[in-house]
Amino acid sequence: MAAHPATAPVTARFRRCGHGTGPLHPGDHKAVAEFTAMLTARRQPAPWTGRGDVAVRIGKHGLERGRPLAGEESGADPLALVLIHPDTQTALTATLHCTRARIHGAWAEPYRLLTHAVTGSHLPVGIDLST
Repeated sequence: MAAHPATAPVTARFRRCGHGTGPLHPGDHKAVAEFTAMLTARRQPAPWTGRGDVAVRIGKHGLERGRPLAGEESGADPLALVLIHPDTQTALTATLHCTRARIHGAWAEPYRLLTHAVTGSHLPVGIDLST
């Protein structure tokens, strides 16, 4: 008896999700490496030295890339910054005042997976980083 036509592609569709049999595809290795790098960076953030972009905690698990305004002192609290898209470098918000407690650390590329822009969701309306 032949397999139902709807079940045949299901196995192939979930192949990259770890449900398939056999060795990992090279694309799977890349995805696992990116995810592992993100977890490591999230657990052990590099401290922000006052230079470059910062990773700012948004919501429960999200991190966004923030860029301090030009001339802003690194020791300022709150810090004036703009949230930017991790890929295009375009501003996502107007100037926000962010408390030092919200700064996760220096921006690192593995954080890209945790941003609203990359996950296809929008930043919360009326975002407030002052607390």
